[in-house]
Amino acid sequence: MSLLTWDYDGDLFCVLTTETGTGEGRMTHFELSEARLVLGGASSMPASPAPGPTAVTVVCYAPEEEKPAEVYFDATQTLPFAVVQHFVAFVASRLASTES
Repeated sequence: MSLLTWDYDGDLFCVLTTETGTGEGRMTHFELSEARLVLGGASSMPASPAPGPTAVTVVCYAPEEEKPAEVYFDATQTLPFAVVQHFVAFVASRLASTES
């Protein structure tokens, strides 16, 4: 699991990447959301970003599945187009690096 965050026009966005399964049952989920800052448990710990409600999810299957990726959208959220472009570029680069 990994979390990538970036700022766009004063708002914080993130991509949460989760890989599950092994072999032919392997799947990767890419979830785009607006990030929220969560305060640390102790006053000495800085706030850290955490994903908010997911706006877009891309599900990618193992290459052996020969099944195309699927995209799901939350109909209640809107995002700046530049944020979606950044997300698509990130997912495309990750997929290109695993196609060996």
